[in-house]
Amino acid sequence: METVSISARPRLLAGSDVANKVRRAGFLPAIMYGAGTPTRMVAVDPQAVRKGLSSAYGRNQLFSVDFEGKQHLVICKDVQICPVKRTLKHVDFFVVTPASAITVTLSVTLSGRSAGQKAGGRLEQITRYVTVACTPTTLPKSIDIDVTPFENGTVMTVDTLPLPQGVTAVFKKSYKIFELFTAKAEETAVVDDKKKPATAAAAPAAAAKK
Repeated sequence: METVSISARPRLLAGSDVANKVRRAGFLPAIMYGAGTPTRMVAVDPQAVRKGLSSAYGRNQLFSVDFEGKQHLVICKDVQICPVKRTLKHVDFFVVTPASAITVTLSVTLSGRSAGQKAGGRLEQITRYVTVACTPTTLPKSIDIDVTPFENGTVMTVDTLPLPQGVTAVFKKSYKIFELFTAKAEETAVVDDKKKPATAAAAPAAAAKK
């Protein structure tokens, strides 16, 4: 479990005017809630939060928030970004414990060159993100799949996705992650047929010249 440490100060008032004053003072307005704790309005360092969200975990990054002398383990539930300046406007921190059940979205990364591709096949990645359930202690950065051993005709679905221990895919109906296609004989025949008319047309032209 990798965390980014930040500190927070109380923010006693709510509202857009107050939030703007907090931003002008160089802080990021935020709230903390969850895990049986009362909702707290806080202000944090926007640069520290942005740095954490730029890590390999992205928006799934866990933060250790120092607030009023206590450490709180949190994950971002919502991040508001200015559409023009692309600066952080507000963050919702959800308080968790190392054993809390959390649901996150992870990217699916394929690496290597499959046996099917080496044999002339084509690999198509259909799904690039999956929703999983895990705990903060088992939270992975992403789902990485080495496709090297897979042959043409392979179809990997979310229910067969190799996941780290303690991580479970969340879905109502199974769907494809990637598929390896074999070059069809019909496609080769179409290419050959396209070449034939040109050859047939060239024969009369050659005869006319004679």
